[in-house]
Amino acid sequence: MGMDVFGGNEELVEVKFQISKDQKAWLEKMVKEGKIAVPPGGSLSVGNVISMFIRALLHNAMEQQAAMAREEDDDE
Repeated sequence: MGMDVFGGNEELVEVKFQISKDQKAWLEKMVKEGKIAVPPGGSLSVGNVISMFIRALLHNAMEQQAAMAREEDDDE
């Protein structure tokens, strides 16, 4: 378990998941080319940047799901 690299108070848990070799290569390439943002002045490892990217995707999906649920509630 680690702490949020952005200084948040949320404790992170480790989750093992699998991606294809080409997806891993793509993620690493995007980090190396600077296409996946790193916090200003940051020098995080590739693994930490990929972790942040995946967490951002999950966060966005959760936000979108909540917004869709609110719309459904408004329609009722």
